[in-house]
Amino acid sequence: MATVAELTTDQFIKLLDDFHAEPAKRSKMEPEEIKELATRLNNKINVPIINETKEEKILIKIIFKIDNFLYDNLPNEFYDLVRSTDKGIDKREAKRLVRRLTRLANDKIDIPYIPEPMERIAFKFVIGMIVKAACKNLKLSTVLETSDNVVVTSSDNDIEEILED
Repeated sequence: MATVAELTTDQFIKLLDDFHAEPAKRSKMEPEEIKELATRLNNKINVPIINETKEEKILIKIIFKIDNFLYDNLPNEFYDLVRSTDKGIDKREAKRLVRRLTRLANDKIDIPYIPEPMERIAFKFVIGMIVKAACKNLKLSTVLETSDNVVVTSSDNDIEEILED
């Protein structure tokens, strides 16, 4: 892509359109990725009093909320790294991002039907998987395949383990 000074009017308008996209167009994740992530998240948390089918639907809605949050708080150029293996961030930057974005998500998004510690686990797991996928030599599909081994707690002490290969 061109530098800012070299942007054509059309490229600049596309940049603005992406930034001001309507809610239905603010998702960066593909439907299959969302379903796979919901299945993996379902192994990490349990929504009280709800059967598994309804629980997965609830988890998909939580992932939609997180995806929209990330759309608002990460440049799309960064978010697009989740499908790139040749470009990406390093583990130190990933750790910093997971910590900051999880805290910010927990402050900005309230999910009243699940307890606060579970809410934090959901935020950290989903954000952790997406940020991990943005690391060099990784992509989201690979990260999700290995996510069953990831242990997520409501503290910040396990962020390094979430980002391990």
